[in-house]
Amino acid sequence: METTFLKSILDNDFYKFTMQHAVIKLFPKAKVRYGFINRGKHVFPPGFADLLRKSVNAMADLRLTKEEKRYLAHYCHYLDPTYLDFLQGYSFDPSEVEIKQHGSDIEVTVEGFWYRTILWEVPLMALISELFYKTNHLFRLNDEAIKSLTKEKIDKYNKLEVSILEFGTRRRHSYDVHVLVNETLNSFGGESFIGTSNVHFAMVNNKRPLGTHAHEWFMFHAAQYGFKMANSISLEHWTKVYGGDLGIALTDTYTTDIFFSQFDKKYSKLFDGVRHDSGDRLNLPRK
Repeated sequence: METTFLKSILDNDFYKFTMQHAVIKLFPKAKVRYGFINRGKHVFPPGFADLLRKSVNAMADLRLTKEEKRYLAHYCHYLDPTYLDFLQGYSFDPSEVEIKQHGSDIEVTVEGFWYRTILWEVPLMALISELFYKTNHLFRLNDEAIKSLTKEKIDKYNKLEVSILEFGTRRRHSYDVHVLVNETLNSFGGESFIGTSNVHFAMVNNKRPLGTHAHEWFMFHAAQYGFKMANSISLEHWTKVYGGDLGIALTDTYTTDIFFSQFDKKYSKLFDGVRHDSGDRLNLPRK
């Protein structure tokens, strides 16, 4: 069975790099543990863990190229030159990842210093997704059908005057499909397509990568300082690193109502906006 290999160290969501930058500054000694949860109860065929292990081991060879470093320096002025130097010398350590298979289920854990392990999550999810489709021989539309379907969707968003950000790295069918989707969105997106969270594809299409922070940022602060203080200290630390840059706050890690009770005048001036990520806010029960 053919395995899957990543082509760039930047084939990752942008917020992983922005958080890594902040972690290096504020929490260089913090240690963490990640675990994969098979929420969909997907069935993994025999030998899946071995294929995933080969793909993970190959990630040790990925390095930030000089061209990629220049791209980040040009578009991301808030990332310190010292961080870009660190990233240029960074390499994935496969020993941080443990992979086991129990019948048709897999167990994947990542453990180590937060500043190092933070980059694993998204590419691991992308590899698991692509290998799942390959090993189960699941149907894939041909290239023209993929482009046609993507164009049909973005045309609808254009008519509705709705802006969208492509954020599908961790759940993609494959790298090749991801290429086609981004090419089509870039060609026909008009006013609606504002870009992608994937730094590699943003670079390929000569666009600025988009993203700020993830639930992970707030979850660490809850573990470190307690749930009651998690939102306020997370926001405080983010502004300590970035000032007014990257100013979109994630509202729903520990319920949106609690977040907004702590999102005071100070933070409303420091942050440009907020992002609700989990579920449909309009359908949530109100008191």
